Amino acid sequence: MIKLNRRLALLGALSVAGCASARQQPEGVFEFSLALQARLPRQPPFLAVFERGDRTLGFVAARHSIDGDHPTFALVRTAFDAIQPRAVIIEGIATAHGERPRPIVDQARRLKAASTPFAAGEANYTAQLAMDRDIPFWGGEPSDQAIYATSLAGGSDPQDAFYASLFGPLEQSRREGDITSPSDPHFDPVFERWARSTARGLTPAPDPSASAFRAWYRDRTGLDLNADPHWLANHDPDYPGPVQRENKLHMKIRDQHLFDLIRSRLDTHGRVLVVYGGSHIATMWSPLVRQLGRPRLIGGA
Repeated sequence: MIKLNRRLALLGALSVAGCASARQQPEGVFEFSLALQARLPRQPPFLAVFERGDRTLGFVAARHSIDGDHPTFALVRTAFDAIQPRAVIIEGIATAHGERPRPIVDQARRLKAASTPFAAGEANYTAQLAMDRDIPFWGGEPSDQAIYATSLAGGSDPQDAFYASLFGPLEQSRREGDITSPSDPHFDPVFERWARSTARGLTPAPDPSASAFRAWYRDRTGLDLNADPHWLANHDPDYPGPVQRENKLHMKIRDQHLFDLIRSRLDTHGRVLVVYGGSHIATMWSPLVRQLGRPRLIGGA
């Protein structure tokens, strides 16, 4: 099965509003933290509907799931009815793949034909609904090359920058049942599939082998990967692990790209639906409120 994206599971269910201590980037987004998360008016999953003039933005702040009974999926359906979008943005694939990206279209058709529309999560399900309604959709991600180059320009070690980007996809593979832990015999092949895909086109070229990743992990933590019960916590940017700095930087790069794309699609299409993990609305909550006013909220706690 084609996986949606190497970073889709990076922050899972985290989400937030603004906070005075957060460091704002010049273009608008804030740096993520769990303290920022706590300030959202509701916790995900929820739908925020922003409206100003002839522009409407629906943002489903999701909790990632492959369970069709999860409320995230109901919120996605509600959002299509409430927003009547003319453009849709989904998590997990680069914007550079263009309108109606072929890998997502092909996977969506296979899942729908197999009567398993939820099996690849809410992003692909959103693509299926957009296709049913003939609504154009785009991925909301910068390219892996852009993230890597920006991380290195900011002083990151190439190994740290590369391996930091793989904890999210590994968490996705665990959630989808492909692996259970680093000692799982499927772990190394799954890791190398993600790593080879992510490494394509990166300069300097990283080592995508599982053995290199395991050696790097021991070097950075002093622990054997198989023996660390907290290894997967490294995908959380608030976890003080070996790639915390890179996680925070990666998320800022991703969220700035998404925020700029939202503004662009609002200018060109007027009515836009975004379906992303709840953490991402957190970093751009304040600038969205400044530009579009306070939203109407549906769902959440």
